[in-house]
Amino acid sequence: MKLIHQRIGNKSRWIWTVGKTDCPINVYFVIDTSESIALQTVPIQSLVDHMKEFIPEFISQLENEVYQGQVSMTWQFGGLHYSDVVEIYSPLTSSKDTYINKLRGISYIGRGTFTDCAISNMTDQIMKHTPHEVNFAVVITDGHVTGSPCGGMKMQADLARSKGIKLFAVAPSQLIFEPGLQEIANTPYELYRNNYATTKKDALEVNDETIKKIIKVMSMGSSIPSPPSNRCTNPLSKRPFFFNCSGLSYTAALQN
Repeated sequence: MKLIHQRIGNKSRWIWTVGKTDCPINVYFVIDTSESIALQTVPIQSLVDHMKEFIPEFISQLENEVYQGQVSMTWQFGGLHYSDVVEIYSPLTSSKDTYINKLRGISYIGRGTFTDCAISNMTDQIMKHTPHEVNFAVVITDGHVTGSPCGGMKMQADLARSKGIKLFAVAPSQLIFEPGLQEIANTPYELYRNNYATTKKDALEVNDETIKKIIKVMSMGSSIPSPPSNRCTNPLSKRPFFFNCSGLSYTAALQN
C-alpha cells in the first residue's frame, strides 16, 4: 500500500492505495588494506584475501523480500578500500555478481592508515547517490591509524551518523585497538561493535556468527510497521501520518 494525498474541491485527505512501497537498503563496505593489516599475516596479502571472502559470504545472506505484502525491501552494495589513499572499487549496485567481481579485483595498498578520510569518502558517496534511503556502513579495520588529515575518525564517524548512516566496526583479526573501533561504531556498542570480527579466534575462517549478528541488527533497524487497517491517524496528534521505510518513526503529514 502507498499513502497518497488526494484533493477534491476545497477538501483534501490522505488515503492508502494498493501497491508496494520500495525500500532500498544500502550497505557500504569500508576495507582497510593498509600496511598494519597486510603485515599481520604471511603471505602479506592473505588477511586482505580473507576479507574478500568474508564480504561475499555476508551479502549472500542478504535477500530481497516483500514485507507483509506492502513494502518491497531490496539490498544494494558498494565499497571502497584505503590506506593513506582511498580507492572506490564499486558504486552502489543491486547486483551481487557485479559487486563481487569488483571486490575480487582489489589488492592491498600498504603504507599508512587514514581511516577518517575513508569514512569521509564513504559518507560523500552515500549522500551523493542515496541520501534519503536506509544506509549502513561496515568498516573493517583494526582501529589503528597513522594520521588524521581529515579531522579524525570520531569526527568523521559522527558526521556520518548525523546524516543517518549507521556504522558497524568489524575487526579483521584479533590484533586490534579497541578504542579506535569504538570511535567508529554507533552506539550502543552491543549492537554496532560487539567484538565483531571477520575471522574466528586463532583461525583464518569466516566468522559467520558476526555476519548473522550484524544482519539481525540491520533487519531490526529497517523493519516496517504495517499501516492501520482503517483510518490512518496518529493517536497523539489526530492528524494523518505516514511511515518512512526505515521503520524507525512515524511522521505526521500536514494537511493543506
